Amino acid sequence: MVAVSGEHEPGFDRWPPSVWVEPWSDPRIEAAGVPLRSGYVEKYWTSVLGPTQVLMLRLVAEGFDKHPDGFEMRLADACVQLGVSPHRGKGALRALYRLERYRLASAGHALWAVRRSVPVLSRQQLIRLPHELRVAHSRDARAAVAVWDEQAADRAGRVALAMASKGQSREEIARRLELMRVPPTACAEASKMAVEAMAGSLPELDQPPVQRAAEAPAMAGMAGI
Repeated sequence: MVAVSGEHEPGFDRWPPSVWVEPWSDPRIEAAGVPLRSGYVEKYWTSVLGPTQVLMLRLVAEGFDKHPDGFEMRLADACVQLGVSPHRGKGALRALYRLERYRLASAGHALWAVRRSVPVLSRQQLIRLPHELRVAHSRDARAAVAVWDEQAADRAGRVALAMASKGQSREEIARRLELMRVPPTACAEASKMAVEAMAGSLPELDQPPVQRAAEAPAMAGMAGI
């Protein structure tokens, strides 16, 4: 669910001490994007968004780790973690509104939808970067997307094994993974392997099935998590 967009920076007196933050469901971006806490975001998006907004993305990512369907964010606490003034939560709200400007978040009154992954920089954004960053960008963008693909496969494998151990079918597992916005390829592979594993077709169950990318050395450097 994407919150209905509100007006930019309304009167802060009308805002409650906390807001609800939930994932912005967008399969297209999630399939081709990069994780919020990746080195790519810090290296390239910081120059576009500013450091406070990048820290806000990391804070949201940590919240989604604990509460995948959404969580309550206390604005004053978020301000302290961001290193901005906690007065009425203004600093945290301004960070969210700036993320909205770049379509990384969508705003309502007390409801925010924030992306779980972000796209690679557009050409227009890229040409504003220093020359050294532009030169390095192509390699780092490929590595960052590969890391996200591997993490999605790992996450799908763990959930699929847990569901298969409870006797759920391949179709039920696949539907659950789809709700988690796991990319279709990882979803189908994880559900198939999990059911086969529980049926005794696979001797090794300690690790979930993970699709290893060919650029492992580059990915390790860009994970940043």
